[in-house]
Amino acid sequence: MTILLIANRGEIVTRIARTARELGWRIATIYEPDDRQSPHVRVGDIALEVDSYTSIDSVVEAALRAGADIVHPGYGFLSENPEFAKKLLDLGILWAGPTPEKMKLLGDKIEARRLAEQAGVPVLPWCEVADLGEALRCAEDIGYPVVVKASNTGGGRGQRIARNGEELVIAFQLVELEARGWGRPRIFVEKFVENARHIEVQILADRYGTIVHLYERECSMQRRRQKIVEEAPSPLTARREKLRNQLLSYALQLSEYTGYDGIGTLEFIYDPKGNQFYFIEANTRLQVEHGVTEMVTGVDIVKHQLLTGLEKPLSLHQSEITVRGWAVEARVYAEKILDNFAPAEGVVTKLRMPSGPWLRVDSTIEEGYHVNPKYDTLLAKIIAWGTDRLEAVKRLEIALKETVIGGVETNLDLLRELLASEEFIKADYHTLFLENTLDRIRRKIVEKLQTLKEIVSKINMPQILQLKTPNNRLHEMRWRAYGWLAASTRSRY
Repeated sequence: MTILLIANRGEIVTRIARTARELGWRIATIYEPDDRQSPHVRVGDIALEVDSYTSIDSVVEAALRAGADIVHPGYGFLSENPEFAKKLLDLGILWAGPTPEKMKLLGDKIEARRLAEQAGVPVLPWCEVADLGEALRCAEDIGYPVVVKASNTGGGRGQRIARNGEELVIAFQLVELEARGWGRPRIFVEKFVENARHIEVQILADRYGTIVHLYERECSMQRRRQKIVEEAPSPLTARREKLRNQLLSYALQLSEYTGYDGIGTLEFIYDPKGNQFYFIEANTRLQVEHGVTEMVTGVDIVKHQLLTGLEKPLSLHQSEITVRGWAVEARVYAEKILDNFAPAEGVVTKLRMPSGPWLRVDSTIEEGYHVNPKYDTLLAKIIAWGTDRLEAVKRLEIALKETVIGGVETNLDLLRELLASEEFIKADYHTLFLENTLDRIRRKIVEKLQTLKEIVSKINMPQILQLKTPNNRLHEMRWRAYGWLAASTRSRY
């Protein structure tokens, strides 16, 4: 029996384990000493303690102790570390991902750009810079606004927009500081596109030259350059076949040029003025938002990632892959939306997740779960499917209204406002939409919170408690209303 070690924590462990169970595999999980109570630890057949989720030696040792045949890294932590993958392979443990060589080539944003240029795939004007002086000269050459980026960071970190020289000085210093957390910083300056759309293409490939795409995902709804709402397909390209074909062609062109193998995502920026896509980076791992693609294509991405990791040929052909309907995902984070999105900490005291035939919830939290801001504060991914975009959005709106997470602050109110906004409903949004409308959204949230507090304060609880008849419908309705309002209020204060 194949033994899989999942080198991660949280919801992605449960997601990967679900597919591994279907394959009949045994599962090993890992945990840090202060994370032993996390629900993901109980997902596997065996759980092993490691010094750190980012310690290559400790995680490799755990894989050896578990007798693992293959390791799936999830996302984050060591998922894009070629040294980790190489060490496992050298020990005879297979890796559910691209070869270390491909990871090194495409995982570095600077090297990936150079490969794209060689492959004939458009990139924005850019230049690698060694210091602030070179950055200032580069920005003058390509023209403001620009974005300063680190080549080795992820999750939206290590990126700052600069619209003039003064902003560039600050941006360069901040990016250089953030990049040090990922090792030796390499920095480049790139032309910034106003009102841009961020659209990515999911790629699957095997070791025998077969490469297919699973169409595109729209990831333009971002907070601090981190995705919070994703959808598949993209509303921009779904109604413009020529533009979609151009995007998919670029993705396959770069994948074929590099001889890519395994799972990957190629990310592009769309410039509305020039009606052109530009390659920006590649992710050589499973994406957080892979679920929306699975919902519209019916393809289990994790399954193919695991099987190609076992060096089996890809069993998919491009002609078999189609898009059916629409899927929209909202990421629920533990964060203080009225306090500059600071990470929130607390114990989940009340939990109600939505359910329904067209919903998918990827989460491992439970009542009593301690949200530790030391780790990524993603609590759940809620995905809704519909026959068209409007139906999917409406179903997700309802699902978010049904969701209750008490005891810790979350971004649920923000997500509800975003989905209800006219711009999102019309699919007329871009990567800076949230940043530009945040004050308006925050005012709405504050007004609603105040209204909720006033309603709760006016409810006559003693009178309600006197209605003890179980079959009294009024009692049931009023009690549920109070419970919902109280839970909603407690989750924010």
